[in-house]
Amino acid sequence: MKKAFLGAWRFGWSGPGGKRLVFAGIALLLVMPMAFSETLFERGFGEMGYESFFVDGANKSACTEIVFIFPGGIDFYDKAVYPIASIGLEAGPVKEGIFDANVFLNGSLVAGLGKGDFKCGLELCWERLFLPKGKLVDEENILQVCLGTGNTVARLGLDKVSKVGLYKAADFSGKDSFVVYAEKDALVIGEKTTVNIILHNGGSAASDVEIKFARPLAEDKNSFSVVEGKTYFEGSIKAGESAGISYIIKPRIAAYIALPPAIVYYKNEFGETESKFSNLVFLTIRQPDRLVEAFIVKDREQAFVGEDVGMKLAIRNLGNDPLYDIGVKLDSDAVQGKEMTLAELAPKETTYLDFTATSAEPGQFGVGCTITYADLNTEKEKCAETVVEFKSQEIGPAIYAGIALVIIALAAYVYIVKF
Repeated sequence: MKKAFLGAWRFGWSGPGGKRLVFAGIALLLVMPMAFSETLFERGFGEMGYESFFVDGANKSACTEIVFIFPGGIDFYDKAVYPIASIGLEAGPVKEGIFDANVFLNGSLVAGLGKGDFKCGLELCWERLFLPKGKLVDEENILQVCLGTGNTVARLGLDKVSKVGLYKAADFSGKDSFVVYAEKDALVIGEKTTVNIILHNGGSAASDVEIKFARPLAEDKNSFSVVEGKTYFEGSIKAGESAGISYIIKPRIAAYIALPPAIVYYKNEFGETESKFSNLVFLTIRQPDRLVEAFIVKDREQAFVGEDVGMKLAIRNLGNDPLYDIGVKLDSDAVQGKEMTLAELAPKETTYLDFTATSAEPGQFGVGCTITYADLNTEKEKCAETVVEFKSQEIGPAIYAGIALVIIALAAYVYIVKF
């Protein structure tokens, strides 16, 4: 939740030294996406008679108090109404360095701001802050703003161009407004799981958003790969509606890993780019119970040169875990199509891969296999080797006798026809 600040419509003066201003308007809110927000009320501090307030000198601090009431006609308790204060600080002589701004509402700290909370441009550093409605009262409220300088930022001022307003706005601030979850968080290497990203607009106005998955972090770690789905969304989300994307990942190492968060970018009511990270999702990845039995069976032991010998490779998962992306390589000069892949092999399941062996030359050929588990720490297993023999087709005595009979018959036929 964003830190808060307050301002309002000037109503009058009160308090010691004339430093208390009574305003007739106030606004403040979580910094949220507001591409289509509706302005209900808005005033600049200068319009309300408020002058810029400065703290001069290195490592100095000072406070100013503002007393305000709300204008009639707008119910700031309405859940569709968001009070927003635009706080502009003038920092000098340079903006680089440390400064702070602490804000109290009716005696309670509602904002502890540092340099990193502000967006600094050429002239001013800006922050848009939320005022908790539970801290407000219907009559006079006291806002105390304390500014602190640093070594290089020796002059710090609350500029009178700061403004306050009441708005209808998109709201992504809720605890469950930007959620990432995995459908399964305990996996074995190679097992896939779907990751869902949900963004909900709990506000009263639509917003244009851009959702991204922080993929480079995952690639650096080589812990998993995205194999399917969408990791990016760009579009508008109406008030009360949600947008979601899903992608499928495959773990590559055995570890306890955190998925990189998603991030949403949006423009707030004032045209500034805001961002918000999602929650982290943790996965427990372990090595599967790898107990694989593989063997080769063949329909015959011998064949003639040029003939095909039908063979099967039987692979059985003896373990209690499913195995994924199993690479199979047949180790033989007599086998064509030597490499195959099994996407999944369930526990106690046996699968059969058909292949053939052939040779253009006579001889005995060993046929074996290598099982590879596809992960970063590649592991291999061998199956028992079998042998197939290819023989030359020799011409025996019976074949010679047959050939002689054919020659005699041809000679007799020629003699009869000729004479």
